[in-house]
Amino acid sequence: MGIIQDIRAKGNGQGFTIVELLIVIVVIAILAAISTVAYNGIQSRSKASQVIAGVNTYYKAFLSYKAVHGSYPTPSSPGSYCLGAGYPSNQCWIGGPNVYVNNQLDTALSEFIPTKPVLATSLFPLGDGTNTRAGLTYTSTTNVFHWELFGTNQACGLSGAAAANYSDITYCVITLP
Repeated sequence: MGIIQDIRAKGNGQGFTIVELLIVIVVIAILAAISTVAYNGIQSRSKASQVIAGVNTYYKAFLSYKAVHGSYPTPSSPGSYCLGAGYPSNQCWIGGPNVYVNNQLDTALSEFIPTKPVLATSLFPLGDGTNTRAGLTYTSTTNVFHWELFGTNQACGLSGAAAANYSDITYCVITLP
């Protein structure tokens, strides 16, 4: 009975003080901020892992194609092309050059990649307002892969890949052997 008497002695038991309510609100706000930051970090790492897995899949497929056919697959029009699936309007680069998916490459690689991996479902801005990028591109004239990961100083995920920070992304590149 001593505890109940102490609580009743404190006040009339009708509610919380303003200070107590403010403390609870501040604690909830801090927890919400921590959760939001943690969620965004997890989401960025998840997207980066998805792209890196797709890059590894295509890298191995190109090497396998060359081992079987003696050269890398070549589209009828040399240039840069998106690899993978899920891009808005089949386009992985907007601005700079516009880069699209090439069905000839997909057909040529289908014996090694029966189902194209989804590398990106949205593009992110490079900071100048006109260029957006995501996913993986292949330049057939130089046999070079280019891919972007959101956030600076990200690991490109492929041994021998070069990385550079641009705005708030990591730009990765590797030349096929």
